[in-house]
Amino acid sequence: MQPNNLTALDFEDIKSSIKSYLRTRKEFSDYDFEGSSLSYLLDILSYNTYYSSFMANMSMNEAFLSSSTIRDNVVNIAKLLNYTPRSSTASTAYLHITVQTTLSAGAYPNNVTIAAGPIATGNNYTWNLLNSRTAVVDQTTGKATFNCVKIQEGSIIDFSYLVNTFAKQRYIIPNESIDTSTLTVNVKPNESSTTSDVYNLVDNITNLTSTDRVYFLSETEDMRYEIRFGDDVIGRALGDGEVIDLNYLVTSGEEANGTASFTFIGQVTDSNGVIYSVESLEYEVAETAKFGRSQEDIESIKFNAPRFYSTQYRAVTAQDYETIVKKVYSNAQTVVAFGGDELNPPVYGKVYIAIKTKSGSRLNDTTKKSLSQQLRPYAMASIDPVITDAESIYVYSKIFVTYDPACSSRSVSSITTNVQQGINGWAAQTGINNFNGNFSLSSYQKAITLSDRCITDVSTQISLVKYIQPELAATNTYCITTGSPIYNSAPGQSSSSDCVKEPVIKSSRFRTSDRPLFDQYFEDDGFGNLVTYYSSGNRKIITNAKAGSVNYDTGEICFGPVSIIGAGGNNLSDTNGNSLDSLTENDTFEIDTSDAAKSLVGDVKIAVQIIPSNATIVVVPNPATVIEIITPVVSVNPIGTTLPSNIPLNSLTPSDFEVTPVTIDIPDITNGGDFSAISCF
Repeated sequence: MQPNNLTALDFEDIKSSIKSYLRTRKEFSDYDFEGSSLSYLLDILSYNTYYSSFMANMSMNEAFLSSSTIRDNVVNIAKLLNYTPRSSTASTAYLHITVQTTLSAGAYPNNVTIAAGPIATGNNYTWNLLNSRTAVVDQTTGKATFNCVKIQEGSIIDFSYLVNTFAKQRYIIPNESIDTSTLTVNVKPNESSTTSDVYNLVDNITNLTSTDRVYFLSETEDMRYEIRFGDDVIGRALGDGEVIDLNYLVTSGEEANGTASFTFIGQVTDSNGVIYSVESLEYEVAETAKFGRSQEDIESIKFNAPRFYSTQYRAVTAQDYETIVKKVYSNAQTVVAFGGDELNPPVYGKVYIAIKTKSGSRLNDTTKKSLSQQLRPYAMASIDPVITDAESIYVYSKIFVTYDPACSSRSVSSITTNVQQGINGWAAQTGINNFNGNFSLSSYQKAITLSDRCITDVSTQISLVKYIQPELAATNTYCITTGSPIYNSAPGQSSSSDCVKEPVIKSSRFRTSDRPLFDQYFEDDGFGNLVTYYSSGNRKIITNAKAGSVNYDTGEICFGPVSIIGAGGNNLSDTNGNSLDSLTENDTFEIDTSDAAKSLVGDVKIAVQIIPSNATIVVVPNPATVIEIITPVVSVNPIGTTLPSNIPLNSLTPSDFEVTPVTIDIPDITNGGDFSAISCF
C-alpha cells in the first residue's frame, strides 16, 4: 500500500501519514510507535519531509512576481519585464541667492558663478549644487541674482573602474543609497587622459546603433545598481584599458525632508577671479526640502513592473499614459488620463492627462508643452496628448461626537485624538485625495464611530469648497461645478417677492477694477443669481444684484463678467506707485495692470463655500478632479448633549479657506499653503 496523504504539509500530519503507512505492514501492525525508539526516526523523517515541502513551496512562490517575498527575487523577475526599481531620491530644496560684487577698475564684473559641489549645510545634512550656476551682474547695482538654485542633500561620490576585457567584470555601484537620477557616466581612453566621453542612460534599444555611447542600468543583489555597456551591435563596447568614471549622490532620502534653514558654504567667483565670502551674499529659502524618498519597496515594484511592461513604449490605453507620465515627470504624485469623448461636449482626437503634483503647485505652460512633446513619440499617430492641471473639490466637515463618561476614564482630548487617527486610517484605506475617488458619509461616520468604543453618537455637517483662479485685470466669466445638486434653502418658492432665502453659496474676499478700494464678496440670493457686496459696519452694500448665475440642480456656478484685480487686503497700487489703501473714492487714479504689478499681487484665488443638496455621497464632476478632505473640526461632548441635525445656513465661513486648507493624508506643501507663493518645482 502507498502513502495515502501526499498533500500533508504540517509536521504532525506528515508523521501521522508515515505511521499509517507502516501499520499496513504486518511487522508493525500492533507496534507502539509512541513508546519506542522508532519514534525518533519518524520525527527525523517527518522533519526532513516538512522542510523539503516548505522549501519546494517557497521556491515555487519565489518564481512568480505576485507571490515572491524576497527583494532580490522580485527585482530579478521585474528585470525580465524591463523594469528598473526606483532608487533612493535626494531631498531637494531651492534657494534665492543675491551676490553683491565689488568694483574693479571702475566697473563691475560681467558675471558671477556659483561652483558645483557642497553649497550649504542644514539640519546636520550637506546640500549640494550638482551643476555650476552663472548669473549676469547688473551693472547699475553690481548685484547678481540667482533664482531657484536647486540644492540636493547627500554626499557626492566619485568612483572609477579600469576596463579589463580579459576578465569577467561587473560594473556595480558600491552604494545602495544612490540617487540614480544624479548619476553621470564618463569614459576616458586611458588613465592619463584628460578628456572623456559622456555616456547616456537608455532603456529602449529600438533606435540604437553600434557607435552610440550609452549604458544600461539595472538593480542587482543587495539593493545595488549595475551598469552595463553595449556590445558593438547595440551601443558601443568598451575597450581594454579605458576608464569608467562614475559621479553620483549618496543620499539620506526622506530623512532630510522638511529642512528649512541652511548655512551657505559654497564657492562664489566672479568673471575677474574674485572670490566672495558669505558676507557678500544674501540668500533666502525659496522652497523647503521635500521629495526625498527611500528606495522603491517590494509592493511598489510588484504593482508597477507589469504595468510598465504592458505599455511596451507606446500609449494606447489611458493606463499607458498614466504609467508613462509618471516615468517622464518625477514631480507627478498621481495621474489620470481620459479621452476627450468623456467630456461634455466631447472632443475627439485628444487624450487629456491631469497631473496632481507632489509640490502642490500647478504646472506652468512651459512644463505642459514639454510633457506633451515627450508623450507624442509614445502616442498613436492621430491622438494629441493634452496636459491639464488637477482640479480639487474640498470636503469640509464639522464633527460632533457624544461619548459615555462611564465607559472609561479617558479624557476628551484622548477621544479627539482617536477620532482623528480613525479618520486618517479611513483616508489611507479608501485612497481619498486621489483621482477616481468619492466621499461616502456613511463610511466616514463609521470610521469615526469605530475609532473609540466610548463614542455613542456621531453627527456631521458637510460643506464643499472650490476655488476660482481669476486672470488679473481681465474681464471674464468664471464657472465652477460641484458635479451634484446644491441645497435649495426654500424649495417651491419661485420669485424673490415670495420670501428672502438664506444663501447657500458664499465667497471669500476679492477686489474688482470698478471698486478697487473695497473688499467685496459674493453669495447667492436663493433664486439662481449671485450678488456681490461689501460690508459697511453691520450692513451689506449691494454692488451688483446679478453678478452671476447658479444652477441648483446641476451644481454649476458662474461668476461674471467681472474684472478681478486682486484678493482682498492686497496692497494694490496705481500707475503712479500710490497704494490704493491710502486713496479715497474721491481721488483720481488708474490701476497698475502691468506684468510687474501682477507678479507682486501673486497667485490670486477666491474660495467658494457651498452647501450640497445631498452630503451622503460626494462625487467628482469630471475625471480630472480630486476630492480633498479638509482636516475636520471635532467637538466632543458627554452623552445627553443634543447634536445638530443639519448645517446652519448662516455658518458658512469661506474666509477660513483664503489660504490652502490643511488636508488629510497629504504632506504639507511649501510656505504653509500660501497661494501667493511661486513654486520653484
